[in-house]
Amino acid sequence: MAKSKKKGHVAIPFLLAFLLGIVGIGGVAMYIFNQISSGADIKKMPSSVVKPTAEDNSTLLFVLDEPNDSSPLTFLIARILPEDKRIMLLSLPSNMLSIVDGKQDTLAGFYTTGGIQSTMDAIESEANIKADKYIILNSDSFQKICNIFAGVYYQIPVGTQGFADSSEPQYLGPAQIEKLVTNPFFEKGESQRSSIVADVISEMINQTDYDRIVASMDSNFRTLINMINTDISSIDYSNNKTALKFMYTYGSKICTFRLATGTTSEDGIFVLNADFYDSIEEFFREEETETTEG
Repeated sequence: MAKSKKKGHVAIPFLLAFLLGIVGIGGVAMYIFNQISSGADIKKMPSSVVKPTAEDNSTLLFVLDEPNDSSPLTFLIARILPEDKRIMLLSLPSNMLSIVDGKQDTLAGFYTTGGIQSTMDAIESEANIKADKYIILNSDSFQKICNIFAGVYYQIPVGTQGFADSSEPQYLGPAQIEKLVTNPFFEKGESQRSSIVADVISEMINQTDYDRIVASMDSNFRTLINMINTDISSIDYSNNKTALKFMYTYGSKICTFRLATGTTSEDGIFVLNADFYDSIEEFFREEETETTEG
């Protein structure tokens, strides 16, 4: 599998602020649509604060790749809207079918044979989502992020292999979080796993102490930057740090998610519904308007 190299040694605390806001895991999703309200501002905004604009919006692709074991690949799209103090998460099944330049394969197939760029092309072709940047995590970097968050309380779906059944949220440490999101044995397969990934990450963001994330941004960045594989540069930091800090500082329960709706064939291939994009269009509407006017 082709792996893209991290560009530059000067990193981007804004990315790590976002990483620390989404890659911890907690929550419940069982095909039930659950949009979490963005909530009211938790702080009074000084008149001197420069607010972000639509130009600060971005789309990131996160991949959890554990090449040394049989865990399935995890693909997560994060649409970040600092002006609105919102993040929309979407986890795409690794067995999702896509066609790029006449080549037909699953997301996992495109990633394994063509690397991250082929994966981004496959997502754009099938889901109509163009990722601006990517972040690839392995087991160590994923667990390190979860450790920084000190785990999460999460109501695990009844019958999940490897976890005790409970009607109450359970505390999950880093290893347990990773075990849950990479569990290949959910009753309804890969599409159910992807829905749980999106929900639990959304829950973690909304449970997070945003002030703590912003305050520890630089130190956590220094810890994590050499553990991740990304194409984000120091220029991205300069362009986005202020906007991301604005979102975390003045937002409350900023995260929501959408499910990848579709059907799974008898041979285990997931096909998105033709009207899937309608469920996420509101998060990309400004971008479409700018493109049309340009």
